[in-house]
Amino acid sequence: MTKFLIFAFMVLISTGQQASAAPAANVSASEVAKVEAEAKRVSQEHREMEQKANKLKEELKNVNQKMIAAAKKIQNGEDELRKKQDELAVLQKHLSESEEKFNSENDMLIETLAALQNLALRPSEAVLVQPLSPVEVMRSSILLRGSVHALESRASSIRQSIEDISNQKKQIAARLQDLEKDNKKLAQQQDDMKKLSQQKSAMYSQISSKSEEAKKKADMLASQAHNLRDLLEKLEKQKEINRRQMAEKARLAREQAADKLRRENHGLEASYAENNTAAPETPATGFSKAKGRLSRPARGPLVTAFHSELSKGVVSNGIDIKTAAKAQVIAPFDGTVIYAGPFKNFANLVIIDHGEGYTSLLSGLGETDTEVGQMLLAGEPVGTMPADANSKLHMEIRKNNHPVDPNEWIKK
Repeated sequence: MTKFLIFAFMVLISTGQQASAAPAANVSASEVAKVEAEAKRVSQEHREMEQKANKLKEELKNVNQKMIAAAKKIQNGEDELRKKQDELAVLQKHLSESEEKFNSENDMLIETLAALQNLALRPSEAVLVQPLSPVEVMRSSILLRGSVHALESRASSIRQSIEDISNQKKQIAARLQDLEKDNKKLAQQQDDMKKLSQQKSAMYSQISSKSEEAKKKADMLASQAHNLRDLLEKLEKQKEINRRQMAEKARLAREQAADKLRRENHGLEASYAENNTAAPETPATGFSKAKGRLSRPARGPLVTAFHSELSKGVVSNGIDIKTAAKAQVIAPFDGTVIYAGPFKNFANLVIIDHGEGYTSLLSGLGETDTEVGQMLLAGEPVGTMPADANSKLHMEIRKNNHPVDPNEWIKK
């Protein structure tokens, strides 16, 4: 945008120059003053717009950092939630085992008590007429006393089981309360993230007027593409066309502006050319050097490995990560969004161009929070998963459209 404004300013100056190049007899002092005043006004407007643009860029940078921090907080919250859910599952399993043990011991106690009750109902005189020797009567008495001790021990065990069950139920109730609090906290963080995302979109639209045009082109290419490979090839061709067009526009703008400055003879052309032919900024570390250091796009276990057989003769070109419902999805590395939206059987798909021929694909999202043309930082949110506990995020990394194993690139 700054280059465009400078170019516009140079055109106005050029207009002023052409006017001043007319015969001196036809140019009055007041006309010269008007041209100079107009040039001064345009220059002032340019400075003000440049200041506003720089301010917006700084604000956008701050919002990006806030979004990265918020996304990390959400993902850490998802990990904590998953940990507590696992602990709850263990407690519930122990509770089930304790109740089963309690029921078994209780049944045995009932049977023993029933047998003793039958003995107690018999009259004491009946013992005298039993065909038992004194030794056998004594042995029966000893066995009966032993049964009483066993009953006391079993009753004590049952009391302990009841106490254990009670404690476990209390622990489960406490865990459920913690989970409820964590769920509310996570929901609040996700709401905050949505607000940040909306704020970023509004600021981005002020800075870039090309986002809508880029989105239309991407949508058109998606409708023409037969499969993902075809889409990537079309996007790559379009990216090259855009790059050449931008390079040509920049070259023409530099030449025209330098020519106008030369004719102004203020000695600024060299400075302007130097400022506008500088090499574009590139990340300190390119994607090719980031192997093993990429951010994990979503938290959860890996359920499908690279090149896993999906069906006969069909293998996975990426990996699948099982996520929590509405899990946060982030950019694995710095890059520019070249596609965001639904595509065929990939549901919501985000494709990020990382340079050096590398692209990453994230599909299966419930919502996308990014737009075509947006520049992302590693860890910046791109969307959320569906409200389904069985959601899976599919991730691919491609080098010149050839799939490589994402798991080798992700930070362990």
